[in-house]
Amino acid sequence: MGSEGMPLLRFLAVICVVLGAGLSSVTAQSLSNEAVTVEEIVIRGNERVATSTILSYMPIVLGDSVKASTLNTTISRLFETKLFKDVNIAINGTTVEVEVLENPIVNRINIEGNDVLKDDALLTELNIQPRRIYTDQLAIEATQKLLSIYRLAGRYAARVEPQIITLPNNRVDLVFEVDEGPLIKISSIKFSGNQNFSDRALRQVISSREVRWWAFLSSSDKYDEGRLNFDMRLLRQFYLSRGYADIDIQRAQGGLLPDRSGFAVTFELTEGVRYKNGAVSMSSDIEGVDIATLLDEVPLEPDEWYDVRFLEQGLLNVTNRLGTLGYAFVNVAPEVNTDPETGVLDVHLHIGSARKNYVERIDIINNNRTLDRVVRREMQLVEGDAFNQLKLDNSIRDIRNLGFFSRVDVQNFRGSSDEQTVTEITVDEQSTGDLQIGVGYSTIDKASANFGINERNFLGTGRSAQLSVGLSESATNFRAGITEPYFLDRDLSASAAFFNDVTKSSTYTSKSRGFDFAVRFSAANDIYHRIGYEIAEKKSNSKSTTAASSTGEEGKTLLSSSVSYTLGIDKRDNRFDPSDGYQASISETFAGVGGDVSYLKSVVTASYYKPFEFNTFVFGAKFRGGTVSGLGEKVTQSSRFFLGGRSVRGFDGGGIGPRDTGNNASVGGNNFYSGSFELVSNAGFSEDLGLRWTVYSDYGALWGTDYPANVKGANDKDMRTSVGFGLLWDTAIGPLSFYWADAVNKKSYDRTRRFQFTIGTRL
Repeated sequence: MGSEGMPLLRFLAVICVVLGAGLSSVTAQSLSNEAVTVEEIVIRGNERVATSTILSYMPIVLGDSVKASTLNTTISRLFETKLFKDVNIAINGTTVEVEVLENPIVNRINIEGNDVLKDDALLTELNIQPRRIYTDQLAIEATQKLLSIYRLAGRYAARVEPQIITLPNNRVDLVFEVDEGPLIKISSIKFSGNQNFSDRALRQVISSREVRWWAFLSSSDKYDEGRLNFDMRLLRQFYLSRGYADIDIQRAQGGLLPDRSGFAVTFELTEGVRYKNGAVSMSSDIEGVDIATLLDEVPLEPDEWYDVRFLEQGLLNVTNRLGTLGYAFVNVAPEVNTDPETGVLDVHLHIGSARKNYVERIDIINNNRTLDRVVRREMQLVEGDAFNQLKLDNSIRDIRNLGFFSRVDVQNFRGSSDEQTVTEITVDEQSTGDLQIGVGYSTIDKASANFGINERNFLGTGRSAQLSVGLSESATNFRAGITEPYFLDRDLSASAAFFNDVTKSSTYTSKSRGFDFAVRFSAANDIYHRIGYEIAEKKSNSKSTTAASSTGEEGKTLLSSSVSYTLGIDKRDNRFDPSDGYQASISETFAGVGGDVSYLKSVVTASYYKPFEFNTFVFGAKFRGGTVSGLGEKVTQSSRFFLGGRSVRGFDGGGIGPRDTGNNASVGGNNFYSGSFELVSNAGFSEDLGLRWTVYSDYGALWGTDYPANVKGANDKDMRTSVGFGLLWDTAIGPLSFYWADAVNKKSYDRTRRFQFTIGTRL
């Protein structure tokens, strides 16, 4: 078994091809100019390639008249198949004799000398299968592919040498000997031509970083041509958003240092003049378009520093406004005219010609688990409708609000004619199950465990199934329910649930079990209605303990039968993780439709979200308040409100408000309010991490009980407040929430909790 180096092999192969082709050419040219009629074709030398296959590649057949040029074409055709290392053709009378030397086949591919990158990964990238025909070009391309892979890994000093080991039966082993070399990183990043921003400031703009000994887990200091190109775009966007419309980044140089210890990267800039906004004008090739209205959509304020992001937002606004008029494909071209002497920049927008469009087809892509009809029934557009961007935007919002997808993107393409539109909606499915598992210990509850699972897209049907169990020395809670979003095949959501709760304290044991049912339907302008009914049996047993207060339910079995109605409006862009819009609702619950319990409970909610700095930051404000009246009767404990936990972070669940003087247990209250102010941002984090931070302040109060004896803070309306910060992390298993909070204003009898952790949807 012998082996040959790649350069020698390549040289010999080329010589063989040249000599073979030359010999054939000489043989062909030795013919007279008169044509010869072929009566027989003889093939010799082939072992693997069938004679019939070779004949099919040849441009001549029996009966043809051949000349020298025909034979030269035949040689070229056979070489193009890459099946042969050499081809010779000769004419013997009226017989064409073809002798071939077949290329070998690959028996085995192996990589030697590699350590950092493993065989499996490299061989997968090469994608060279055994029994493939071997050619010199195959080895050359594979070598370049391996070198490219190592460069992407920061191994610019890597060397790859292919070795060909010849085997019997015209087979070869293809072995790549690898010297991976050291990992070469960026040793320095410099900028040339920057007058208005320091090197330090610009280094914070780009994604590449100089090598730092302590950042051993980061890959941003690895030299990467693709990342450098991205850095150039980041720098350009940085300058354009600060008024430098003439910014020019001529090139980014990355040179390997002479000692091969690292790369020195230099960005060369020409900043130019800083401009302020001047006149904004518009023209249109579409007749009947209100130019003045469209100009209002461009947020470029006169005499303000030019920011390309406002221009981009204006282009998007104009395009969307035209989309609401039925124009799916409109070219809005900006023309930016700068005057360096005055430092003023004028913008002219030209709207190209367009025709109104109709929806030809709607395609849903990547919904591998979720049924197609679950997505389509959220669409406000169907095939054949006039195209309307507003309805399409609302449809995409509703699809996102399902909570089934981590990403929902939409693209419009021209259909079978200029008047037809194909809408393509691409989704990325995500985990739709919220899992909450908790264990804890307190001096009151002792050991506790909580388990809850909520599957919002059961078997891809869009149905929601819920099961939750809570166990502790003070309580046992069970709830199971299901929601059908399109009940009776109508735009009507129906839900039903069974619950069984047992609450134990040193004072009493309370049991509550029952069933509830509700339907919800939507009206125009995102207004919705919800009608519900609940029937429950409640029983409390008093115990002789240190507890001093009364629940109003001791020793009684009470049947509660109640109806409820909710009127609300939801303009949020995302129900589960909103960043824009608002929501408000008011609900009334009346207990007394039969049964033993009578009360009227009112609850109002409102929330508002506003993004700024181009969605880098999101401000949110929430409020919730309620009151319950016994309608001439006393409100017992199971009908009151409780406050704390997720409503007012920094406090334990039920940690705010009136408490029993004997055991400090929460007794609830007839009135409450709570809210929060929050700022959420991903600033400082890479978008690839899916990580955001938040700072917030929560507030709330709970007061009022019809059994005030032996209750601390029975009518204390003082506001409790807390401040804190948190991390929100979108992961493959679902969103994770980490909150740290300190109670700023609290009472001595309140119960606090500094840390909260949740797996599942953030509401």
